[in-house]
Amino acid sequence: MKYVERGEWGAIDTGKPLKRFWRAVQGIVIHHTTGPSEGPWRRVRGHDRYHVETKGWDSIAYNWLVSGETGEIFEGRGWHRGAATRGWNSKTISVSYIGDSDDKFTVIGKETMLAVVGAIREKYGNHLWVRCHMDFSSTSCPGVNLSTWVQEGMPMHDNPSNVAIDWNGIIRYIIEGGQEALPIRRRSKGKWVALAQGRLNDRTGAGLKVDGIYGSKSIAACEKFQSNYAIKVNGTIDAHTWKVLWTA
Repeated sequence: MKYVERGEWGAIDTGKPLKRFWRAVQGIVIHHTTGPSEGPWRRVRGHDRYHVETKGWDSIAYNWLVSGETGEIFEGRGWHRGAATRGWNSKTISVSYIGDSDDKFTVIGKETMLAVVGAIREKYGNHLWVRCHMDFSSTSCPGVNLSTWVQEGMPMHDNPSNVAIDWNGIIRYIIEGGQEALPIRRRSKGKWVALAQGRLNDRTGAGLKVDGIYGSKSIAACEKFQSNYAIKVNGTIDAHTWKVLWTA
């Protein structure tokens, strides 16, 4: 399983900065691109050209795209606001299966989709729901096979494909996504603080109110985490504490 960055697959550079999320992310929306699944690099570039040159958008609409043929994960807009689910782009992450899921929905595709969903929940919290494009629009996307699998809770009953999951690229993007807010210290506010509070709850059982305000209870939870992982105890989430918070 390989993570393919925008620059590697050849995303069009429009010169426009991609927009950041300004609302709390609530869920993940699953799509499929339709068309043949073979040659995922060509399919991703084709969708990028269509979305940029025909639609006039800033970039390919999806945050990530996954290949059921090769197990590759393609960075679309990454941690920036997408354009794939009208009315919901400011509060959802869009993940697209490359190809038509009703034609070819593979074990590798399921594993890769689960890896991406897992990484997104690592960043924003396990409370994020997963739904299909058809739940928000008059469309058959992402097809019967994929939508049924999502509605069933994305079970993995098939024999594993034995494709190794390389989390390095995925985790790196989780870590880099929060750099803009660091260091997080007393009276820090915002979505990254809320994300840190949720992660501290997962790692320490602190039971913090996830309100995006870094106060005394959040500091105490951070100090407990730092002590547990042999980090200098100061209650401030700097780059090192942030990294360990997501990789420990």
